Amino acid sequence: MIPDVTLTTDRLILRPPQEDDFDAVAAYVASPRARFTGGTSDDQFHAWRGFLGVMGHWCLRGYGMFTVCRPDGTRLGRVGIINHIMWDEPELGWQLFDGYEGFGYATEAAIAARDWAAAAHGLGPLISYIHAENTRSRRVAERMGARYERDTVLLGHEAQVWRHEEGQG
Repeated sequence: MIPDVTLTTDRLILRPPQEDDFDAVAAYVASPRARFTGGTSDDQFHAWRGFLGVMGHWCLRGYGMFTVCRPDGTRLGRVGIINHIMWDEPELGWQLFDGYEGFGYATEAAIAARDWAAAAHGLGPLISYIHAENTRSRRVAERMGARYERDTVLLGHEAQVWRHEEGQG
């Protein structure tokens, strides 16, 4: 069962995913924006499996990617904790949907998710896997106080590991 948890910031609502979020997620996965977060694919079944993986995180681990919304319900992206079986440790990740980058939403939501993960699950300090060419994602990590730790290979792709500051649990 997906926990009933909602986080709020000054501008955002973070909530667990719901089935009606799928179309926004599938559009993201089909867009060039997904280049650094698993790769672009217009295959609906590929998007559906990824979407169910997010739901599974919530059911198995009690945490996962939140859907990030404005108070009016507009979906802006996904931010939260990812811990697949092949991950070294839990990761703080963020994905913004088209048109919502550059407003500070990723940083604001990621800080809320990081702090919640520390308080609710004792997780942290978390890492983020970031592709070296993903300069916008690196800037989010830097704004949050994260520091480059090392290079690694994740799912056959080169990545950098960025270490976040301890959450405000």
